[in-house]
Amino acid sequence: MSFRSIACAVALTMFALPVAALAAEDGAPYVPMSQLAPADEYFGHAKLSVLGIANHIKDAGARLDEGANPAKVFDGPLAFVEDSIRDWEHQFPNDPWIARDLYGLELAYLRAQSPRGVSLAHHAADWLVADYPDSPLCGDAQVALGYGPDPRDSAGSTADAWTRFAALRAPLPPH
Repeated sequence: MSFRSIACAVALTMFALPVAALAAEDGAPYVPMSQLAPADEYFGHAKLSVLGIANHIKDAGARLDEGANPAKVFDGPLAFVEDSIRDWEHQFPNDPWIARDLYGLELAYLRAQSPRGVSLAHHAADWLVADYPDSPLCGDAQVALGYGPDPRDSAGSTADAWTRFAALRAPLPPH
């Protein structure tokens, strides 16, 4: 084996170890890239990308906070999101971002503070728990519905849960 081959192998190992360590630190299992949806893949009738889905959820929550008509948000952007997530899940069932977006969808529905919003939030939480029972977000989904104390929020409010979800999808700061 040549010196160049050995040097390349050592360099690749040195760069791969920190990435593996980061994946192990956050408690999430390693998911091969082939099981993750590419950012330029489009799902559902509305042809939303994974980023488009996240943005629709975040925007819907913000609109509901601003007093938008919940029925228009539920039957518009969030209906597109549900259809797109179903298609995404069909094609990439092991993608961990699906569980995060289902949790975000639940929280967006709860932002409406209406009986229909609560009903839809229960539907999203049930979907999350049924299809991703090993996700740590299942517990958070139950807490958001008021089924248990949130160790991070003594008041049990969904406001902090929404802030945490929005932070997961926050844009990166400029360099």
